[in-house]
Amino acid sequence: MNLLPDGSQKRAGLPPGLLADALEWLRGLDGVPPESARERLTALRTRHPETPMRLLWQSEAATGDYHYDLLFPMPGATVSLAVAPDRAIPWPLRGGQRSGGHLLLRVNGADVTWEKAVSVLDVLWEDTDLARRLVNSALVEQALATRNAAPDPDRLQQAMDAFRRARGLLTAEATRRWMGERGLTHARLEEIVTGEAAVAELRREVLDGRVEECFAARRADFDWLRVVRLRYADAARAATAAATLRDGKADPVALATEEVLAGAATCRMEANDRSSLIGLFGPEAEEAAAGDVLGPGRLPDGGLCVAHVLAVEPAVLDEIRRGLIERHLFEEWLTEQRRTAHLEWFWGSRARTDAADAELRAS
Repeated sequence: MNLLPDGSQKRAGLPPGLLADALEWLRGLDGVPPESARERLTALRTRHPETPMRLLWQSEAATGDYHYDLLFPMPGATVSLAVAPDRAIPWPLRGGQRSGGHLLLRVNGADVTWEKAVSVLDVLWEDTDLARRLVNSALVEQALATRNAAPDPDRLQQAMDAFRRARGLLTAEATRRWMGERGLTHARLEEIVTGEAAVAELRREVLDGRVEECFAARRADFDWLRVVRLRYADAARAATAAATLRDGKADPVALATEEVLAGAATCRMEANDRSSLIGLFGPEAEEAAAGDVLGPGRLPDGGLCVAHVLAVEPAVLDEIRRGLIERHLFEEWLTEQRRTAHLEWFWGSRARTDAADAELRAS
């Protein structure tokens, strides 16, 4: 049966017949675990390939049953559909916990609660990078959940082979030993690799054709700059070194040697892509050429950096630069997703969560 008249379905942006099919499909999930429910969703997606859909579920702690919601994201709105059997837990008791459900572990008979464990993670509020990774992970999972494409068997095998090579698991025995050390079953390993393959496929979809376009538009940003980098703790000493190098009064390698021997600085010679130097030194790095001096620039840990450019290698679209561009573009996509995401924290003060939300949406 249709929950909405045909006209209402049309205004909601849903194709005729979808709600009836979805309702019948949801009725068949009574007593079905999430893994099987996700597999069954393929059949519904096949019948309605033009409609994005996402399956959510909640485990009822009091009974162990699962409650499912099927979401249909539409422009400007999301349609949600759910079925609750007569024997389902009453709505006022939804989310109730079994006795002891708030415990994480016991140490010598002493209880460690989830609340106490989470309080240890207060570092999250000082390290927005960690919060960003948590939010990014959730956003990627949501994007994957709405994709109708089934995993490609060949790419899954390639992903498994790459996973094993990256960890030096070149034989079946080495793989079994590695799994045993981590308590992983073969099914769980396949699940991990399938997830990685799905993320890689999502990246390909997001970046389709954009790498070459980005490289052509911003080629200079991906130049390699070979530099001598001096790291200082003292701002006055860093400023003096930068001024000395700009005046041409000292050879950069000789100055670096003197500063290191005096204990005033540490030194590294390295190759950096121009975009990373722009992030550290700002606009002065945009046109930097051999012989130019950059900085002092403030490092993330509070130190100061002065760099002398030894040489510039014009960018070519090789595998290294392709990887840099892919990471940059995917991070841009994630940044845009964070700007429009609804974040709801269940821990931390209002001031902390508001500050974290603002920073996550701005960067």
